[in-house]
Amino acid sequence: MARRLIISMLDLLERPLGQPGWSKAVTRSNAPEQKRLEALLLDPDNGWAIQRLDLRYPGDAEEIDCGEFVVSEVGDINGDGRPEVVFAVTPTDKPSYLLAYRYNQGEWTAEPVYRDFKTADFIRSVALGDLDGDGCDEIVIGTRPDGAIVLFDRGPSGYTAELIDTQQQGANNSNIREVAIGDIGNTGQLDIFAASARANEPVKWDRVPGFIFRYRKSGERWERSVVEDHGGQTHTRMLRIGEVHGVAQAVSCAVGVHDREHQRIDPEPVLQMHRLLDDGSVKHETIGVLERAIKSRSLVIGDIDGDGENELVLGTRSLGFADYGETFLYVFKYDTAAGKWTRQTLDTSEPLGFHCVTLADLDGDGRLAVIASDDGKGLIKAYRFKEGSWQSEVILSRPNFLFVNAMTMIDCA
Repeated sequence: MARRLIISMLDLLERPLGQPGWSKAVTRSNAPEQKRLEALLLDPDNGWAIQRLDLRYPGDAEEIDCGEFVVSEVGDINGDGRPEVVFAVTPTDKPSYLLAYRYNQGEWTAEPVYRDFKTADFIRSVALGDLDGDGCDEIVIGTRPDGAIVLFDRGPSGYTAELIDTQQQGANNSNIREVAIGDIGNTGQLDIFAASARANEPVKWDRVPGFIFRYRKSGERWERSVVEDHGGQTHTRMLRIGEVHGVAQAVSCAVGVHDREHQRIDPEPVLQMHRLLDDGSVKHETIGVLERAIKSRSLVIGDIDGDGENELVLGTRSLGFADYGETFLYVFKYDTAAGKWTRQTLDTSEPLGFHCVTLADLDGDGRLAVIASDDGKGLIKAYRFKEGSWQSEVILSRPNFLFVNAMTMIDCA
């Protein structure tokens, strides 16, 4: 069976590696930057050979090379049992849009999904899942500046758009940083989850309030409830749904706050799990604190050691001042005998850190490897456990900084 690693990323062409002042420019966005939009297919069985997908909206004559953002997710959007890749593209001077790629008889073909956006200038996140039980995955996006959460459902004449929620923090001031689909209460019904934050923060990394919301369909309406409010001090940057401790849970990581007066991060990012109880309340469990980090941008859940229990693999991001410049690629594992979480470091890097991570069986031995982007060094690496230790291999290298936004291994036979 053919496989490809799907990568959606920004290649920051105007920021050569090692250029002085890069940290300020990247975190504050005070300087112009040329972002090349990339949608890549890497072949793990052919030396990671690269194929580049065309991100223009199907039928458009003008190519889309540079823009603001691209993110992707894999699912079965037409119900034929085979996966498609849905890309959400935000050009610089044109409206955002959605398109899908599918593999058919040796060719990747593009299909238009939706482009008639009225409340979304910037698509920040995308999730796929069969919310209505019709056998086809619906598409959910999170946007800014109004925080629109939009659901796209495939019908006989194309996709319809349903507005789930908007303006959580106010008009023109709401940012849906993440969306996810799952069932964290064993209810038998999939819900939509969203990490919402204030969009127009005065200075990045200040106290920016936000929420994790849960959206449940009840009749013809979507009901919103709060999973986490962070005490009004910060917001969630990372949100994933997966099985931990044998039950489906929402795993999140809050963003730290830069205390400029004392040159420290306070509070530091907290990694948590959230599970819905039978009475409708939410149980929160703290997994750990990410010392010396401002946030985690990457998180994946899976069994990487083959013991039948899922671990958490995540990468950190720092701000590059004082003792806060080093970043880490961590594995969190629950020690049942000790009743606590343990943490192992797979790799370290510079301030931009490990921006995206995924898991895949690269050798056909049933063991999951870790694939992570080291954005500040312009690298994507695969980590395999061999001969008693983790060993890394560079599978993509660029001379520029990267912002890798999504990576997924897809079977495309």
